[in-house]
Amino acid sequence: MAKKIWVDDVRGLLKREHGRGWGIEEQSGRVKLYRRVPGDRKQAVTTDLAWAPGSQSDVVQLVATVRNRMEQLGLGLNEAYTLLHRSSDAGFNGVNWSEVASQYEAHRIRTGVKQSTYNAEERYRIDRSVQLLLAPKRAPHDGRGLLKAYSTQHLDRLPSGSPGRKRNLLDVARFLTFAVKTCGAPIKWLPGDVHDLAALVGIREAAPKATVPVKPEQLLQLLESLDANPELGLAVALVGLYGLRPAELIALRVEEGYLYVAPVKRNKATANQPKQNRLVLPLDLKELPGEGARVLQLYASGLVKLPTSIRNATDFKACGAAFRQYLDRHPCWQSLVAASPDLVPYSLRHGYAWRGVKYYERSMPMRDLAALMGHDVRTHMRHYGSWTDDKGLKESALQVAGDFMTKNLTSDGVPG
Repeated sequence: MAKKIWVDDVRGLLKREHGRGWGIEEQSGRVKLYRRVPGDRKQAVTTDLAWAPGSQSDVVQLVATVRNRMEQLGLGLNEAYTLLHRSSDAGFNGVNWSEVASQYEAHRIRTGVKQSTYNAEERYRIDRSVQLLLAPKRAPHDGRGLLKAYSTQHLDRLPSGSPGRKRNLLDVARFLTFAVKTCGAPIKWLPGDVHDLAALVGIREAAPKATVPVKPEQLLQLLESLDANPELGLAVALVGLYGLRPAELIALRVEEGYLYVAPVKRNKATANQPKQNRLVLPLDLKELPGEGARVLQLYASGLVKLPTSIRNATDFKACGAAFRQYLDRHPCWQSLVAASPDLVPYSLRHGYAWRGVKYYERSMPMRDLAALMGHDVRTHMRHYGSWTDDKGLKESALQVAGDFMTKNLTSDGVPG
């Protein structure tokens, strides 16, 4: 009689809290949980809980948790129970985060991420997350809490709305989603919706500061300073005279006397398109006519090679990092940066764009310049259509209407 009473009590409680369709029955001495949905087949799963009065509270808690998984993740009864069982050695309410991190890494590699890329870009973010989760004091209690703690502790120096903040938080959110949907972590560890994430990423308060271009006189000074370092001189000349991305130094091809670049920047929209090499042409300095052709011949001959770390780079990111490291160590570059603190290695490429528009007697058509640099006109305008200064504006105006302006200005510089 006592046996029937506890079973009836559980069935009545399930009906009141979860509606018709939920029930239990015995299966080989264990609790078999089932759910009937009108118009659908009966779903059932045999649990690890003993068919005994002492399991009453465990059964009620289990049904609540399983139902929550089913509704939140769109799973069937068997899938939700199986997922719940993977959660950790600590039981239904705990998570073995170190084990989840190991499984996540294996999943990322298995789904196409290179091990070197994971090590360089994702591992430290996941390690930071696990450290926060295992902290002896004030450890986060849910997914939103982890994202907030990660943002506070590791992203406070990154500007609001910056790509760096977004990449970090997206990686942590992906890790949490994997923990719940693949490893069985409780639903509370889901990272929240897009609005929660957007609030932590933030909004850019102003447009990103445009990179300052290396002006012709600066490039000339830099090239002349590298006569004693021909390998780095070759790399700087190729980037500066041909407008290359530093990462493109490992993707160069010489065909019929011309320099070509294999694709480096690819996104979801272009990933499946056939790869085409891009023709690049030099924009020489007036003081060094023909220097671009000479540099190309030197590169093609193999008499001077690119610096070792650039040649041995395993991917584009490593190549760009190696170029920056070499350049940052060079005394002349250091002095240029001291005088113009906004200069970065990419400024060599921006200087190419500047020369194409402002340096020669005739400007290169925007479409042609964009094609040589490997992007469309809209991208070109977004990056290079904004930087100028008062001196540049005055020079442009004088170049276009110099004689007319001179004749119509008084000695005080005021229109007559």
